[in-house]
Amino acid sequence: MKTLLAAIDLEPESALVVKKAAELAVQLKASLHLVHVVDDALTLYEPLVEIPVRHRLKQAAETALGAFFDALPGAVKPDGGRHVVLGKPARALVKKAAELNADLIIVGKHHMDPMRDLFLGTTAERLLRHCDLPLLMVNTDTTQPYQQVLAGSDFSRSSHHALQAGLWLAPQAQVRLVHVFDPPFMGFVRHDQLDVDTLMDHQRLRIEQEVKTEMAHFLADDDQSRITTEIMAGETQVCLAQAVEKHKPQLLVLGTHGRQGISRLLIGSVAMSFLSMPPCDVLVAR
Repeated sequence: MKTLLAAIDLEPESALVVKKAAELAVQLKASLHLVHVVDDALTLYEPLVEIPVRHRLKQAAETALGAFFDALPGAVKPDGGRHVVLGKPARALVKKAAELNADLIIVGKHHMDPMRDLFLGTTAERLLRHCDLPLLMVNTDTTQPYQQVLAGSDFSRSSHHALQAGLWLAPQAQVRLVHVFDPPFMGFVRHDQLDVDTLMDHQRLRIEQEVKTEMAHFLADDDQSRITTEIMAGETQVCLAQAVEKHKPQLLVLGTHGRQGISRLLIGSVAMSFLSMPPCDVLVAR
């Protein structure tokens, strides 16, 4: 039995996160825990009020979590629990995920707060810094199983973890594995275009062979049957955005710690960029 943790902020959009998390739990035969964190910064002045703020916030959150769960159809009410905890959101979620032995953290699309983000960063960013679990950001209003998945890979351990999480999360999906590499010698404008094309072709053949070699190392035979590969040349974020626009996946899968060198693909800033403006549901892993 697997365990999913859905972080609920009690905004109206949280209903979408709960629905998606519940559907995934049913599809994966996993238990689901809904967790809301009461930010302890909101209770700093509790001694100055007659009724404890902490108690009122906790009680209201428990009622709201119950309402979200009760609104689910009976067929998609998985086993699990509802939890309201006090603390700093990211740290409290990491601690609760460890207590529950969770396999995945599910969050909703980030609500923009420029001043808060400038100094503190988003909860999703802080979760990724302090937690080794994959993180799924729900952005689309659909609860159907994922059928089309696009995964970026630079053959790093991080992108491997992300791909494996994506294969588990979408067991019936077709997965397109995209590798981006930097075109060689593009800064040397004096090169004849024919020479550049020849170098590009040579580099592409080398990368294609590397893809096949690396794929054999971390994919099981039964997984490879539903994975196709695509190689793109150019700037990583631009190429990935083009691939998303072209293939319109329901789930984008990314690693957060990239591999250095000419074949590098992903670094944290690329994954964070897609999390800040997700084109679809986004799954990231360290």
